[in-house]
Amino acid sequence: MPSRKYSNYIIKGVPRFPPRTKGGPQLKKKVAPHLKQMLMINGDIVKGAFHVNCAWISPGPNPGVFEAHVHPHDEIIGFIGTNPQDPNDLGGKAELWIDDEKYIISKSFLAYFPKGLKHCPLTVTNVQRPIFHFDIQMAKGRPEFQWVKDLPRKN
Repeated sequence: MPSRKYSNYIIKGVPRFPPRTKGGPQLKKKVAPHLKQMLMINGDIVKGAFHVNCAWISPGPNPGVFEAHVHPHDEIIGFIGTNPQDPNDLGGKAELWIDDEKYIISKSFLAYFPKGLKHCPLTVTNVQRPIFHFDIQMAKGRPEFQWVKDLPRKN
């Protein structure tokens, strides 16, 4: 079959990237055994694409913690419950920090973080049913992170 013009625009699965040396998370199975990345696209995969990552969170213990960080680009995250009788029911509990405000969320939700806004830690606990998770970042390649613990201290 001849090569198709737009076949590279259809992504199936998560590409294997070399490990980051700085500027991003390194989730390992032992840290996040119940988080399964499913799909990812960004400008390193398809020229011009912004970053989208999709994952499932399975029932079980805490799938891990994303520590506090900032991005030089906007981000949207989503957590969607899978209860067909009540799609607003998250099926677990999310603890999300935005700057210095703590939110406890048990409903399906989206959250928007403008560039430079400190967000996380984020922990999802008491997962009773699978939760679909995605993040969208307006990064040109792989998303950039600055961990809050690594930022210069304000006097």
